[in-house]
Amino acid sequence: MKWLHRPTTSLNDQVASALFERSPDAILLLSEGRFIACNKAAEIIYARPRSEILGHNPQTFSPPTQGDGRPTGVHVMERVQQGLRDGSARFEWINLTPKGEEQRLMVTLIPAPVTKPDDLLVIIQNLDETAQVVDALRSGMAVIASGDLTYRIETPFRSDYEPLRASFNDTAAMLQNSMGEIDAASQRVRSGADEIHRAADDLSMRTEQQAASIEETAAAVQEINVSAQQSAVSGAKAAGVASSAQANAAESSVVVQRAIDAMAGIERTSAEISEIIAVIDGIAFQTNLLALNAGVEAARAGDAGKGFAVVASEVRALAQRSADAAKDVKSRIGASADQVRAGVEHVHAAGSALDRIAAQVREMSGLIADIAGAAQQQATGFSQINLAIGDMDSMTQQNAAMVEETTAAARQLAMEASGMAETIGRFDHGGGHRPVAPMHRGSAPRLAA
Repeated sequence: MKWLHRPTTSLNDQVASALFERSPDAILLLSEGRFIACNKAAEIIYARPRSEILGHNPQTFSPPTQGDGRPTGVHVMERVQQGLRDGSARFEWINLTPKGEEQRLMVTLIPAPVTKPDDLLVIIQNLDETAQVVDALRSGMAVIASGDLTYRIETPFRSDYEPLRASFNDTAAMLQNSMGEIDAASQRVRSGADEIHRAADDLSMRTEQQAASIEETAAAVQEINVSAQQSAVSGAKAAGVASSAQANAAESSVVVQRAIDAMAGIERTSAEISEIIAVIDGIAFQTNLLALNAGVEAARAGDAGKGFAVVASEVRALAQRSADAAKDVKSRIGASADQVRAGVEHVHAAGSALDRIAAQVREMSGLIADIAGAAQQQATGFSQINLAIGDMDSMTQQNAAMVEETTAAARQLAMEASGMAETIGRFDHGGGHRPVAPMHRGSAPRLAA
């Protein structure tokens, strides 16, 4: 191996040489109680050149006692024996820097019979540097946990720990970006939830109004339906009455026609009686003439004709009374004929009026039948409308219940979005949101710009 000035002859030797020369941990070879080899990292940790390290024992670079108060030499012997006996030993050690300051180390002893059977490989890590790294990371995590996602570790770590700092800063940056996106998304969700909440409230109010309107409409249609049913019944009754009136009008027309026929017969009979009266009047006139002639002849006869003259006088008087009676009867029959003719005219007029009334009754009966049919159709239509509005009312009530659930869900969503925004608002991701109650625990390196 290079550090022993031996040629590299195997792969294991090459690996061991690379590990020895390039390890960030200090590696020394302890032989017979003294360091006989060390790498570059040992010079850094001991803060001394290799020439000041080799040939010296561990006590040279240590305080007289260790942390438990026992002598350093005793510790050295015990740890060497432990490493040789157990195959390894790991423990904390206190060293002294060239300035006399204590230095915490983590020491690992591994048997390595390179030059002698009891040789030990001493691997040393600087716990002070590790502690600084741990403290920086712990402080940074505390700042991140308090909500300040803009925090970065600016102070560089030792080269082998530098990836930790880079990973921490990258993680913080990624968390900051993610939280910023989540914050923006939460704001959009909150805005959308608020809009949904307002829309749900408005929809709920309008649905309630619609439900109330439909309920009122259903009640009104129900009343109209009842009225339509009653109208249909009344229309049917009116149609029956109109039909009866039409039949009565037809019967009245028949009766009037009979009355007209009877009046015509009376008129004819009156004419025949007038003719008979005229005959009787003629006979009375002739009788009167005969009586006059008989009186003239009786007067010529003298005393012999006195008795005949008396009879002729009586016949003449009787004829005169017959003529007067015939005239009176004729006058009365004429007046009766005039009345009969007037009655016939009135009956004719009544018949015509009844015919017109019958025609109008027939027309009215048809119209009432049409109205009754329309009323029945309207009643049927209103019944269907009533059923449809009942279904609409039921569906509206269901919609109202669903709107209530939607409103409650929207309200819950708004509350959840508000809570999420409140939670995210605890983190300062550089987007104008201040962290809530930041708690920076412990000291930490300066923030990166």
